[in-house]
Amino acid sequence: MLIFVLVVLILLGAAVAGIVVLNSRQQRANAAANEVIPGTPTRAPASWAGSHDPEPRLHRRLRDAMTAVRTANTLDDGTTIVLRAEIEQAALAWDDRLVAIAALPATARAEQRAVATKGVETIEAAVAQYVSAATQRTAADVSAGLTAARAQLDIEAEIRKSLEAS
Repeated sequence: MLIFVLVVLILLGAAVAGIVVLNSRQQRANAAANEVIPGTPTRAPASWAGSHDPEPRLHRRLRDAMTAVRTANTLDDGTTIVLRAEIEQAALAWDDRLVAIAALPATARAEQRAVATKGVETIEAAVAQYVSAATQRTAADVSAGLTAARAQLDIEAEIRKSLEAS
């Protein structure tokens, strides 16, 4: 009888340990899936992964745009790496801004959210130009695409400055 109780306790302990390990892995996977840039922690709460509120949706749009940037790595040279880093830094700045906007009282969010939406849209436009440039065959077309992406980043910076000034 003692052996039976001991075996049951060992099995229960193994089951609990297995559940703890699986839960830990799932939490790490969820946190990684919530990051705008892989390996760079986000301040966005884990609940944003499935939320339909405006700020979490904008957060996921930034995350998806940065996924597209990472898939277009065929252009890796000094100029494009710097541009990609600038796009990523702009996305991280907007992500932090979205977390701050979500913490505001509901009455104060609408104007800030509208500006943030424009900022996210310019990041997406810059990413689209960057990815488009990665698929071009001629140096002139690549250069034109990168110039268009840079122009979108300039617009994004102006939008961010206007938000910080208000």
